[in-house]
Amino acid sequence: MEQSVLFRCPRIGMNVQHLLTGLEQIGPDTHLPVVCPACSSVDFVNASTGKLLGYRSAVMAVDG
Repeated sequence: MEQSVLFRCPRIGMNVQHLLTGLEQIGPDTHLPVVCPACSSVDFVNASTGKLLGYRSAVMAVDG
């Protein structure tokens, strides 16, 4: 099984696309190492959601 994921490179901010393969043997919340085509560093992508390990949403809690 193959899945295409789109994520933003945390180092240079560029959107990159990567094809994940061999997803039959992994669990639902597994992070796979991916060599970023934009900066050549290794990022870890969640195989289920396509989000990067350590991903933070745009909405953050603010202390009042």
